[in-house]
Amino acid sequence: MALLNSSVACRTSRISWQFLLRWLLLLVWVWVIAANCAYPSVAHPKELMCAAACVASQDKKPLKVFLLVGQSNMQGHGHIDTKNDTTGEFRNATLEWLVQHDPAEYGMLKESITNETSRWTVRQDVFVAYNKQGLDDVRPEIHQYGYLHPMGYGGDPGQENQMGPELGFGWTIGESINDPNDKSHCPCHNKKQTQILVLKIAWGGKSLDVDFRPPSSIEQGKPTGLFYEAMLANTFHTLAQLKTIFPDYTGSYEYELAGLVWHQGWNDGCDANQTAHYERNMANFIRDVRHDLGVPNLPVVIGVSGMTGYQHSNPQRDAIIAAQFAVANTNAYPEFAGTVATVETRDFARGPPPHSPGDQIYHWNNNCESYWLVGKAMGQAMVELLQTKEQQDQEVKQSNKILMQNDGMGPENTFLRTS
Repeated sequence: MALLNSSVACRTSRISWQFLLRWLLLLVWVWVIAANCAYPSVAHPKELMCAAACVASQDKKPLKVFLLVGQSNMQGHGHIDTKNDTTGEFRNATLEWLVQHDPAEYGMLKESITNETSRWTVRQDVFVAYNKQGLDDVRPEIHQYGYLHPMGYGGDPGQENQMGPELGFGWTIGESINDPNDKSHCPCHNKKQTQILVLKIAWGGKSLDVDFRPPSSIEQGKPTGLFYEAMLANTFHTLAQLKTIFPDYTGSYEYELAGLVWHQGWNDGCDANQTAHYERNMANFIRDVRHDLGVPNLPVVIGVSGMTGYQHSNPQRDAIIAAQFAVANTNAYPEFAGTVATVETRDFARGPPPHSPGDQIYHWNNNCESYWLVGKAMGQAMVELLQTKEQQDQEVKQSNKILMQNDGMGPENTFLRTS
C-alpha cells in the first residue's frame, strides 16, 4: 500500500511539474512573440491574449495555401503613401488616401492606437510569404514573410511602400473562410478559424511563352521555362520550412494546396508570336502545374491583363485577354469546368495623375484602388471555385455513403471493406 501511495505521489508531482513547466514555456513564448514580431514593433495586449489562446487551443486544421504567380503586376507596384510634392498631402489613390476618402471600403485596413495615431491592421489568420527577388534571381528563397498587412509584400527588392493583389485577395479569402464578425482576425479566437498562407512567387518582366513556359509547350530548342521551374522549387522549398518561417503557426503543420492565382500577360502582349501562343501555353500551364504539384483539380483563377483598360487597348492586348478568357470556356476546355475561372479586370483601370499616384500604365498607374480591386475580384472568384469544390466533395461523400449502405457496409463496419 505504501508503495502504491508513493507511486501515486510521484505521478502527481510529475504532473504538477509538467503543468507548471507548460505554463512557464507559454509565458516565455508569448514574450518572444511580443519582442520579435516584425510588424507591429510593439505587441498589443489583445495580440498577447491571441498568442496565449493559440498555444492553448492547438488547433489541428491544415493550413490552406494559395499560390499567387505572375510577373510585375502580381508583384504589385501600387504606391501606398506617396505624397504630393507641393501640398504634402497623400496622392490620389494611394492606400493612405483611400483609407481617408473611402472608409466604407478601406477603413478596416487601419486601426486606432490612440485618438491621434493609427496603424495598419494586421490579419493574424492570414500569413504571407513573398520571394521578392531580382529579375534574374531564381534561387528558392523567400525574402518577405509575416502576417497580412499592406507594407512590404509588393514591389521589387528594396521597395517597401508598394502593394499588389495579395492585400485584396488575402482579405477576401480570410473573410470568406473565417468568421467575418471576428474582428480580432486571430485564428485561435474561434476554434473554427482556419489559418491561410498566401504564397506569392513573381518576378518582373517575365513572359509565359519563354520564362514560364510549361513542359507541355516544349518545342525543339525551346525548353521548359526557367521561371516555371523556379516557381515550383520555391513552392516546395517554402512548404518544407513552414515551421521556420511561421513558428507561431498553431496547426499540425499539415497543409492543403487550395488554389493558384495567375496575373500576367504584359510581356507576351509585346510580341506577336508570343501572343499567338498564349492560349495554348495557358492551358498547358494549368495542366502541368496541377501535375507537378500533385493536385489534379487545383482551382485556378486568372486575372486578365487589363491594366490599359478599354480605351487604350490594341489588337495584341485584346488577344491576350481573349486567350485568358478562352481557357475558362467550358465548351472549349470541358476538362477545366468548375475548376478554372477568369476575372475581368479592365473595369479597374484608372487614368494617370491626378487620378493615380503614378503614370506607369503597365503597373496600373501605381493605383492602389486598382490593385485592391484586382485582388478582391480574384479572391471572390476563388471563393466561388472553392464552394463548387466543396459541394462536389459533399456529393461524392453522399454517393459513397449510399453505396456503402446498399452494400450493407454501415459506418460501423467500414473497417471490414478491403476493396
